[in-house]
Amino acid sequence: MADYLLDNAWHEQRQRLAGLEAWFDPGTIRHLERLGVGDGWRCLEVGGGGGSIAAWLAARVGPRGHVLATDLDTRFLEALDLPHLEVRRHDLLVDDLPSGTFNLVHARFVLEHLADRAPALRRMVDALAPGGWLLAEETDSVSWLPAPGVDPEHARRFTRFTDAFTRLCAASGADAFAGRRAYGELGALGLDAIDAEGRVFMVRGGTPNAEVWRLTAAQVADRLVAAGYLDAAEMPAILALFRDPTFVWMEALVMAAWGRRPADEGAGSR
Repeated sequence: MADYLLDNAWHEQRQRLAGLEAWFDPGTIRHLERLGVGDGWRCLEVGGGGGSIAAWLAARVGPRGHVLATDLDTRFLEALDLPHLEVRRHDLLVDDLPSGTFNLVHARFVLEHLADRAPALRRMVDALAPGGWLLAEETDSVSWLPAPGVDPEHARRFTRFTDAFTRLCAASGADAFAGRRAYGELGALGLDAIDAEGRVFMVRGGTPNAEVWRLTAAQVADRLVAAGYLDAAEMPAILALFRDPTFVWMEALVMAAWGRRPADEGAGSR
């Protein structure tokens, strides 16, 4: 990870993460339920963030199961203090994971921040027990557009921001179009039963989902200006846009891709 943009140390990060959890957890949980996560499963939550999915998994697997939640910065995970939940500070690009262990490995909005995802994906697959599932959820900015009919100046301002944010992602080693790659990446890892599904939201300024983006824009504002992608004078109007109920946009695609480690395969490396 060259330069992670959305550090947990930011003073409003917990509020931002809570908004992300409220927004995206229902879709994530639907996928986890469809994969059959249940009593006695051993699960790995990579990049656990605020910990809502780690907490859901811990409740789901029960006393016979176990959940390992990892992150570069575990301050929010450590506050959970739940049974069946282990928290570990971990860098997916550098640190090994238990091999051949987990019935489920899940990551949401993690791989898109890695300039070279292949080693991280191999670590995640190697952590699966035979028959275990990998579920990766990543965004793709292909659909990140103002809605037809909105004020043209608002649309121009929004597009200025989305273009600048995409450029900042690329400069930091992140990929704003990672979602479209997930299906093929899982296919290259020897998994079977591979499938993928995308979901897209419409967002109105002034809503809780729009507030997630206002906080995100505020977190990276100084870096956008320092990089020359936006002018400092533009930022107040951009931040205000996310609180304007007359402005509506289509959100970036969230692609979920999943695959299963073959049940007759050993835990050897690939």
